Amino acid sequence: MKSLERMKEVSNQLDSMSYTGLSVAEQGMMSFLKVQLRRILESAQRLQANLDQKSWEEVLVNFMATVQRANLLYAYLMQPSVLSTVMSGKVWEVSETVLEAIFDLMAESISIMRRSLKEMNIDSLTLSLNSSPPSFNISVAMKGT
Repeated sequence: MKSLERMKEVSNQLDSMSYTGLSVAEQGMMSFLKVQLRRILESAQRLQANLDQKSWEEVLVNFMATVQRANLLYAYLMQPSVLSTVMSGKVWEVSETVLEAIFDLMAESISIMRRSLKEMNIDSLTLSLNSSPPSFNISVAMKGT
């Protein structure tokens, strides 16, 4: 998955970033971003492995876990108090890059999974983005057995 590679790049960028010149609030936010992005990356890697193995139940579990983690990070970054903190150039660029990488991951995951809906025993799979509250919503319609 191309988005998985991008997530790795963003995670590495966060790991190598210097906190020099950042406020305590910005440093805390960057630490939170790092941890959550790493967890999203781990979940997405499991998703990729299960897609490759065609382990469909695990694909759904890992996808939902990835969405849940993405929602946590997305909601955190969109809080008014956090938004006012990230308006500085360096932190805003990183936050924006993280959000773009997450959006790419969600879109690519859905695109890949949609190719295998019949095998997964799913009628439909949709992803939508809400602004209030900020979240990704997934809808899965399973076939009856």
